Amino acid sequence: MDYMLGIIAGGGNLPRKMADHFDSSGNRIFFIAIRGVTEPETVEGRAHSWIKLGQVQKALDEMLKAGVQKVAMAGPIKRPALSSLDLDSRASKMLVRGGLKIFGDDGLLTSVVNEIEKEGMNVIGIDEILSCLLTKKGLIAGPQLDSTAVKDVERGVQVLYQLGRSDVGQSIAVQEGLVLALEAIEGTDQMIKRAGELKRDILGPILVKISKPYQERRVDLPTIGLDTVHNALAAGFRGIALEANATLLLEKNNVVELANKKDFFITGVDALSLVS
Repeated sequence: MDYMLGIIAGGGNLPRKMADHFDSSGNRIFFIAIRGVTEPETVEGRAHSWIKLGQVQKALDEMLKAGVQKVAMAGPIKRPALSSLDLDSRASKMLVRGGLKIFGDDGLLTSVVNEIEKEGMNVIGIDEILSCLLTKKGLIAGPQLDSTAVKDVERGVQVLYQLGRSDVGQSIAVQEGLVLALEAIEGTDQMIKRAGELKRDILGPILVKISKPYQERRVDLPTIGLDTVHNALAAGFRGIALEANATLLLEKNNVVELANKKDFFITGVDALSLVS
């Protein structure tokens, strides 16, 4: 992997983890840090440029000046209302070309990818650098799924697949066939909390998380980590099902240890086989 990598850094520690794995010296890394989103320690000691959300042209210019050849996006970015952003002319034109598609996360990210690749840089997925984080098929931690859990996972996948065609949601909470909550703009953690307040006094809900159909997987793979499991446990969930080979599992050793201790299952599923 002998090239200069540009990383558009969202929140959390994933951007720095990916950078250090790619090149621990930092000599072949250039960060685009976003004010109010990227944590300062993420880019500490590494070449970087700070931008505001909406400064598309500046981000492209800075990466080209740094000699970036490939670009990856990592870490969550809480999406603001488009009307609240100070868009530069490049961003405004991008949104006009995107039309109604830009109102969905995948549509907007696809537009960003197109702008990057127009400048001759290639966009790559996190999994090209950190393939070890991809969820594998089968039980990862906790007890085997009972028949009710299997049905709830299937139900969750089918609902998400249909909604995903409209570029909405990657996560759902299902309890004995009942859809308690769907992820929208609030994000997974808030959706989990909301579902916990709505759950019935029966077997706990299950969190199902998959990619949307036709999703631009290079820039928006569904992700969970230790915080997700802690939140699900606090909300009374009994397990999580992730799409195999299409979701990222961070802090795996700690996640597995906690899940096993709490009899909380985590499993990887072949989502397409459940909707065919």
